[in-house]
Amino acid sequence: MKNQTSFTGRIWQKAPFYEHLESIYEILLKKRKLTTPEKIQKFLAPDFHDLPDPWNMKGMKKAVDRIEQAIEKKERIMIFGDFDADGITSTVILVEGLRQLGAHVSYRIPDRNTHSHGLKRDAIKEIVSQEVSLLITCDCGTNDHEEVALAHELGMDVIVTDHHMSDPAQFPHAALAVINPHQPGCPYRGKGLSGAGVAWKLLSALAERNGKGHDFLAPFLEVCALGTVADCMQLTGENRILVKHGLQQLKQTQWSGLALLLERANILPENMDEDTIRFCIAPRLNAASRIGNVTIAAQLFLGEASGHAQRVAQLEQWNNDRQVLLQETLEQSFSQVRSHASCQTLHHPSWRPGVLGLVASRQVEMFRVPVIASSIREDGLLTASCRAPEGCSMISALHSAPELFGQFGGHDGAAGFVTSPEKWEAVIEALDTYFNRITRTTTPLSVDAWISPSLLNGALLQFLKSLAPFGPGNGEPVFGIRSVQVEDFSLMGEKKNHIRISGIAEDRRLDFTAFFADEFIDRVNVGQTLDIACTVSENIWNGERRLQLRVEDMRETT
Repeated sequence: MKNQTSFTGRIWQKAPFYEHLESIYEILLKKRKLTTPEKIQKFLAPDFHDLPDPWNMKGMKKAVDRIEQAIEKKERIMIFGDFDADGITSTVILVEGLRQLGAHVSYRIPDRNTHSHGLKRDAIKEIVSQEVSLLITCDCGTNDHEEVALAHELGMDVIVTDHHMSDPAQFPHAALAVINPHQPGCPYRGKGLSGAGVAWKLLSALAERNGKGHDFLAPFLEVCALGTVADCMQLTGENRILVKHGLQQLKQTQWSGLALLLERANILPENMDEDTIRFCIAPRLNAASRIGNVTIAAQLFLGEASGHAQRVAQLEQWNNDRQVLLQETLEQSFSQVRSHASCQTLHHPSWRPGVLGLVASRQVEMFRVPVIASSIREDGLLTASCRAPEGCSMISALHSAPELFGQFGGHDGAAGFVTSPEKWEAVIEALDTYFNRITRTTTPLSVDAWISPSLLNGALLQFLKSLAPFGPGNGEPVFGIRSVQVEDFSLMGEKKNHIRISGIAEDRRLDFTAFFADEFIDRVNVGQTLDIACTVSENIWNGERRLQLRVEDMRETT
């Protein structure tokens, strides 16, 4: 079939047509480099006992010994977490885990809209004034050299737990221990852990030291899965094991606040999957820091059960407010989009810092180039959130001109920085220069297989469930269905930005759903014949199981 541009402007990679399920199973396994029975078994049924030994992580023994000492001597311990969903879940794991082990522990999470990521000198001084002798960071600290040194000078021991790449010039050498698989000299093979994953590994080492087993760790495993999926980590290797087993725990969650949140969001336990985390739980946790008070999100796990109803209602309201604010900010940002630019650099002094990352993410989806969105904080500094499509490294771009950023960090796909407003034009020039050097092409759509509608059945669904959880490193399979004749379509959602399409292909009636379908709304007509690329899953509503075909892209059939 001739290459043809789709409704989203992408070329679809060529893929064979399959008439038998066994051939589809074979190609999907082969794409994941699962070529032997042993590899297939380990992937489809990941064994909890295959998790790497936490004691192989550099700094682990020092950290556990120091925490044990603090518990024994009833010292005050402070957990300092980051304000996103990964930081919140990391904090929950260590606060509640240490409490159950007998520690005298409190926690602090900074405000997203007035502070950047990481430790701050004022916070260190305030924590010291509370007679804290041991400070443990979650999802931050690796690049806080000066702040950790200050804490050490003021008499506090610091244990850093983090998963961000380290800048050698900012590495916290004054820390008693650093637990980060990316730090120099760490032999731990699981480099892809989230902040919550690193916190869970520390807790699992503490549990082993205290003779605690799986029953103790299980509730924290589901919180670890939340942080891992929310932070868009690779769902392969150790992360796949953690998330696969964590999702099973989530279906019978022991966290009453989380259970209530799911109930109010009409999420049934049997429907719990990675998309529930991405589109239901994580946005509500993040809304607390983007719009309101991040402590409310932490208290959903750590607070008294009597307050959960009020917390859930508040998170729901903040999430609704966040959606409205995001839409308003997005509409303002479109006027700054530069045609054919190698990256998009967006700025407005009054944009709320809490939605910058969401604006950048949405524009990456639309334009498939790196996006930097920035505003001015209350302290007068410029703060920016950066996102990049697969194949581009945002953190490498920032490292190309470190003198422009007072503070920066992150990953390939997501990063952030703080700088003075006067440097913004220089930042634009530097990032344009960096990304112009990279060969840029429109990201193609990878269709795993063209299939006959007759293969959309329970057997295929069961196999796809065994491949889950899906995410970075283990993308959800995309199937192409040819020559779908559109019989009906309707707009859905409060903003009418989702589409339901009903059509006929090979004499079978199929229903497709396209979410956030602005690119499709004016292109679909009754009577049209379309090739549709979609994912296949199961939706359970009112006890009825239905096939769900979620549109990834469409093009006219030629």
